[in-house]
Amino acid sequence: MRDARRALAELHGLVGDVPVVLLGHSMGGRAALRAAEADGVRGAVALAPWCPPGEPVGRLRDRVLLVLHGSRDRVTDPGESAAYVSRARAAGARAGMLLLENGDHAMLRHHARWHRTATAAVAHLLAPEAAPCELFARAFAAEGPTVLRPAPPASSEAPLGPVREPGC
Repeated sequence: MRDARRALAELHGLVGDVPVVLLGHSMGGRAALRAAEADGVRGAVALAPWCPPGEPVGRLRDRVLLVLHGSRDRVTDPGESAAYVSRARAAGARAGMLLLENGDHAMLRHHARWHRTATAAVAHLLAPEAAPCELFARAFAAEGPTVLRPAPPASSEAPLGPVREPGC
């Protein structure tokens, strides 16, 4: 947490007031969620974060938080992440969760899906009007986690190129 706060202060000193979205994995996800309360931070994307019961959410009003968690994570608990998102919403945050079907904690299984989704999430949180995404809108509106399933295999005649998640 101290490192995150110091980095935010250094960033502010270098570039002034710019919109900031924090991204972190596991304990770094927890740090990003905690540091999201800092001035100038628009929101946070937490990948398989450690969100133990009682993790504070009271200072997250008006922040935007998106949690991505693998359904097969055995290191951090997706259920605790879902509970955290519910508590953050109750505290006034705009929070949502995507559950990556068959994703694991190390983000190696389906790594391209993790990377694409995390990149799209940061872009969306920085500029929702420039990077609209129906998938994230569903995650923010859903009562519980929105499940992100793998896309069906492409046919051999499909053009090669970047792959986008549905709705992004």
